[in-house]
Amino acid sequence: MRAFLVCLLVLATPTAHAKKRRQGGAHPAERRVARHHQRFAGNGTGGDSPKPEGGGPELLLTFDDGPALDKTPKVLELLDQHGYKAVFFVCGAHFTGKSAAAEKARALLREIVARGHAVGNHTVHHLFLCGKPGVDRAVEEIEGNGQLIADAIGAPPYLFRTPYGAHCATLEATLASLGVRPIGWDIDPQDWRLKNAVKIEATVKAALRRLDGRAILLLHDVQAATLVALPKILDFIDQENVRRGQVGRAPIKVISYDYLLEGRVPKAPDRSLPALARAAFESIFVPFWRDAAAPGDGGAGSPVDLGAVPRP
Repeated sequence: MRAFLVCLLVLATPTAHAKKRRQGGAHPAERRVARHHQRFAGNGTGGDSPKPEGGGPELLLTFDDGPALDKTPKVLELLDQHGYKAVFFVCGAHFTGKSAAAEKARALLREIVARGHAVGNHTVHHLFLCGKPGVDRAVEEIEGNGQLIADAIGAPPYLFRTPYGAHCATLEATLASLGVRPIGWDIDPQDWRLKNAVKIEATVKAALRRLDGRAILLLHDVQAATLVALPKILDFIDQENVRRGQVGRAPIKVISYDYLLEGRVPKAPDRSLPALARAAFESIFVPFWRDAAAPGDGGAGSPVDLGAVPRP
């Protein structure tokens, strides 16, 4: 009888995991993403960028997961107002196929370039490329998105960022075989998770107050809260530079992406018959598959609705 009561007590006692979830703890998928965010941060590109000469603070703006027809144009207007250039790491699922929305998204990519910004590769479907997808799928996602970008803007992308900031031995070997060096970040306000403009703004401001070297800021132009926070963040840079001048600190210089292009050569689009046949197949069936599939949870290998579940 005593053993039976002990078993009932054990079963009735909440596990640490259950307690954490009830207290607002992170979902396992969120914790996995957070681990990669911590690992994929470094000195300006995830570890392979030298500090600026002279040691003055420098900031590069980057935006992931777009283009978003209802948000990215507003981001472009804000950047123009301040004279800043940025990198937009885009996902091809937004601009593949022959729909009116896809045509508008491709035109938006051309507008991004026309305004002096860079379009970077963020894969077609934003899959977690370590684990289940495998090497072949990773190559398809990277090269396929490069081809979609080249078809849209007339040139292949120089810059690449892995979805979720993922990197593992298998993916690193795949990237090396493709001649691709990924671009990381240094400041990540987790806007995709917070979805709160006030918290996003506060997180970025705190990081900029401490900034002394070079940093890449990661934001998402598919997030409504980010669009609200962005003008305040850009205005704050001017305010912070006034404050820095008053206390004898070097101002923050918002820089272009030019330094990232050194040593990076875009892979020429594959115009072989198999590649063209695959591209034709995907242009017909991928949009149908994406619309028919239920949104995934963002886990390893899960295709997701890029507009509904934005991530890094």
